[in-house]
Amino acid sequence: MLSRGQLTRQQLQTALQAQQGSRHQKIGMWLEQLGYASEQQVTTALGLQWACPVLAWKNPPDSGHSRLLPFRLLERFRMLPVQFVSSTRIFYVAFSDGIDYTALYAIEQMLDCRTEACLISRSSMDRELERIGHEPRAGDLLFESWHDPAAMAHITCNYALKLGAEQVRIVGCGDYIWVRLETRRELATLLFRHPPAMPSQIEPATGEHFCPPGHPLKSRPA
Repeated sequence: MLSRGQLTRQQLQTALQAQQGSRHQKIGMWLEQLGYASEQQVTTALGLQWACPVLAWKNPPDSGHSRLLPFRLLERFRMLPVQFVSSTRIFYVAFSDGIDYTALYAIEQMLDCRTEACLISRSSMDRELERIGHEPRAGDLLFESWHDPAAMAHITCNYALKLGAEQVRIVGCGDYIWVRLETRRELATLLFRHPPAMPSQIEPATGEHFCPPGHPLKSRPA
């Protein structure tokens, strides 16, 4: 923005000083609040910084795509599914505060696809997350009271047996362990949030399949 003449060094210095008292707010938000830049200018600058396209969010995406990802992960990473092209298995995902490649890698491992990132404005992200959050999402379950991997495995086994899951896939995604249970007619998602004092004992985004003991499920390579 400095090189484009959209921002002066004095304005940037003022915004950085204002940011000192509130580290959780990004510099772009301060530039907007101080009236030094518009939301579109900040979003465009982020697109240049992250070398990805900026999407003009005029029409909301097909709500069916949002069900491919748990809503908690959409909120956590401030991302939105834009489009899944089944013929090429490319999943287009939008962010508003910068690209999170950990989340993209987890999505690729979980859905056996390739991801392409883009950016949208913060207000568009807020609006769409609020809309999706009000949609009924049967099959998404969150567990925050489990204590160890054995408890997580026990819960996962119970749901796999109850649903008759034909495929179970597990990946690590940020603060969560994401489990996807698939049957011919049904899809269930289990999210296990890491206990605060316990490091994850599962490698991030392994893409490995998990078979409950005694269940006639054969692992397939990711």
